[in-house]
Amino acid sequence: MARQKNAKRRHFVAPWTSDDKKPAEEDYLPLAKWIPTIEDDSDEDTDDVGYYDGDGNTETILNGRSEKWNFEGTYDPDDKAQALIAGMKRVQTDDGRKLWHKIIETDGETVEGVAKAMEIKAGSGDATDYEEFSGHLDYIRAPEVTPSASK
Repeated sequence: MARQKNAKRRHFVAPWTSDDKKPAEEDYLPLAKWIPTIEDDSDEDTDDVGYYDGDGNTETILNGRSEKWNFEGTYDPDDKAQALIAGMKRVQTDDGRKLWHKIIETDGETVEGVAKAMEIKAGSGDATDYEEFSGHLDYIRAPEVTPSASK
């Protein structure tokens, strides 16, 4: 496969009602308008250990992985995806910050799961700048991955 532009990776959000009930396809809203940057900022929890059945060198053990996607751009309160996220910025409960986050990777693979919208900024910045829109979407558990039809 040839190199792919990041813009071909599509991000969507949908309102959350339950961890077990996926939204309908038409409920997903594209997180794209005025958003120039969405980056994977996942974190891996590791330990370095050495075992007596080894040669005395350490190896890195993966304890867990937290998938998080940072986004930033210009705030548009009329954009439905941005409005969904911005509406959570003053919410102080875990359930109130939940939404569904779906990613369609550049190879067609689909990643989907419940996430929390965190560190939301919707409307801030210098007087001469457009309003900022930023935050991150943190999956609450490993998302479901569906390979593309071509795989």
